Amino acid sequence: MNERLTLREMFGLIGAAVPETAENRPFPGHVATDSRYVEPGGAFVALEGERTDGHRYIPQAAERGAGLIILRRGKRPDGLTVPCVELDEPETDLARMASAYLERVRGEGTLKEAAAVTGSVGKTTAREALCCLLDGRFRLHAPERSLNTRIGCTATVLAMPRNTELLLMEFGANKPGEIAELTELFPPDSALVTEVASVHLEGFGTLEGVLAGKMEIAASRRLRRFLYNGDNSLLRGAAPEGSWSVGMGDADFQIQDPRFEMRDGVPALAFRLMRRGLSRPVEFRAGVWGTHMARPLAFAAALGNLLGMSLEECAEALRGFQALPGRGRILTLADGRFVVDDAYNANPLSMRASLETFAGLPEKGRLAVLGEMRELGPEEARFHRDLEPLLDRLENVILVGQLWRETLPECPGRLFARDWREALEAVKRGEWRILLAKGSNSLGLGNIVRALCGEEES
Repeated sequence: MNERLTLREMFGLIGAAVPETAENRPFPGHVATDSRYVEPGGAFVALEGERTDGHRYIPQAAERGAGLIILRRGKRPDGLTVPCVELDEPETDLARMASAYLERVRGEGTLKEAAAVTGSVGKTTAREALCCLLDGRFRLHAPERSLNTRIGCTATVLAMPRNTELLLMEFGANKPGEIAELTELFPPDSALVTEVASVHLEGFGTLEGVLAGKMEIAASRRLRRFLYNGDNSLLRGAAPEGSWSVGMGDADFQIQDPRFEMRDGVPALAFRLMRRGLSRPVEFRAGVWGTHMARPLAFAAALGNLLGMSLEECAEALRGFQALPGRGRILTLADGRFVVDDAYNANPLSMRASLETFAGLPEKGRLAVLGEMRELGPEEARFHRDLEPLLDRLENVILVGQLWRETLPECPGRLFARDWREALEAVKRGEWRILLAKGSNSLGLGNIVRALCGEEES
């Protein structure tokens, strides 16, 4: 079996025409909607957004070696030599094409499993842990980054080789109906819901709205396994019959004794995991940040176990797991100090979990750099104010963003900063041994981490 369909075969799934001179070329194995991520020979999809128009970046994509340009009909630039396919509605049409391609690959019989992870927190870490577990045991295809929107999942599926045995996806949403659409387009056999929390309330309105949005994944027409956070009472009440729970309470996969400790001078997570009915728990260790990270790792191990791996095999595979940048990565600087890079996202649940771990460290010289939490709706001030008792347990805190300044009073050890640059200057002046950086990604706190590690700013 050839790993790729031809352009004619692929676009033929939706009745779209391709240039005769290129119709027998294989469809690229990489699809990008950002010209900065185009790979040589890959496809670039030019999309029109609220802030920019991807058609402006077609020349850059061509310079980076794009082998195919997909764009809106009538917007092809003059003088372009790269093969182009024009579509009436590129994003919608490509989603239909990816859905049809997924069904074709399933029909060919090689694909054994499609799994999708969603949740208010922990979904990207769970997905990466699953990659760590399953790559090598299956011919795995997974997104290269947190591509959890319709176009992100579309790009992932379009790039999937035909001989893939396990497709892994991540489903995200800001409002009702988005996960339902992803589930209809790319129905998973296994669905994981890591958590339901007060996130994206501007779109979902209430916590119950978030629950309903996440549970849209359970409507998959191919669903065989549903794994959920058994410690969440809302999810316990909503999970379909025959589901598998993962949690610290009375769960099918029970997390025991999660602890964050210093080992050989390096902070690390340890916990035990036991499947109901098995004789003994299995010890897990990983160099990730905080006891709250036990849950996404346990989700990965649970699905790995249901797919045929022993928990001992899962524990061994995850021993070398490292978190992605911005998602609980622990970095050691040349002078022996530590930086906890948790700067990709922030919501009340993840912020509290990260701060509880940080406040509980026995180490002296702790400094937290915390960006404000966004998209929380009308109660955003309360969510920030509720964290004040945890902030008071730290020696020094730098709070980035106007919302912190409007919500909390000044006091010793508490510094307010307008942006990441001002916060970085304060970090450089301060004396600390371990630093935590956490906040909404739009605040750019990852630049502080990169600066401290000698990497380039973005």
